[in-house]
Amino acid sequence: MQHAMVLVDMLEPDTVLAPERYDPRRRPPLDSGVPLRDVAFTARDAHAPDRLDPDLRYLVLDTTDVREGLVDPRRPPGPRDEIGSARRGVLPGDVLISRLRPYLRQIGLADPGLYDDPLGGTTVVCSTEFYVLRAHDGRSIAFLVPYLLSDPVQSVLLAAQEGGHHPRFGRAALERLPIPNSILDAREDLSSAVEAAVANARAGRKQLRALVTHCSAGQ
Repeated sequence: MQHAMVLVDMLEPDTVLAPERYDPRRRPPLDSGVPLRDVAFTARDAHAPDRLDPDLRYLVLDTTDVREGLVDPRRPPGPRDEIGSARRGVLPGDVLISRLRPYLRQIGLADPGLYDDPLGGTTVVCSTEFYVLRAHDGRSIAFLVPYLLSDPVQSVLLAAQEGGHHPRFGRAALERLPIPNSILDAREDLSSAVEAAVANARAGRKQLRALVTHCSAGQ
């Protein structure tokens, strides 16, 4: 069998020749289920600081603030002038997943408690290193947190990463992830359980901070 030779200048401009792009683990079979993009979309709005309201204070989430299902901000809200680069808006109920170094498992739910937390605020924005997942229909997508943290999905995202020093996975790899019907059938129960777990974790953190403040005042 003879193979035709294809020259580099004959390829489409956006052709990627990196071998990892063609790793079969990046395209798992759907089997019984639906792609993630049918359940949620990736919000693509990114605002430069000068386009934000100067009268508001902003809680800025970086990738180190999100891990293993929880959003745990380490800095209080600040004025717009302290925001140095473009940020994405985050709404209650969104699911954040960092595209940078997926093995760090920087995935979390923007739960309502985040917006009432003393270290939170009513206006939350995040690094553009995050993909912000938002429901198509207003239903809770909290169930996506344990799904995205599951071993099969983590394996796909790991295979999908590209780049050496700062490996990232692309939006397409995330949006085509197959959600099994068994998980979709349990969607409501799973979402409720995740929301309760996150609320309990946030309450525990608030109590711990209060104890630290109490001890600090007594010294």
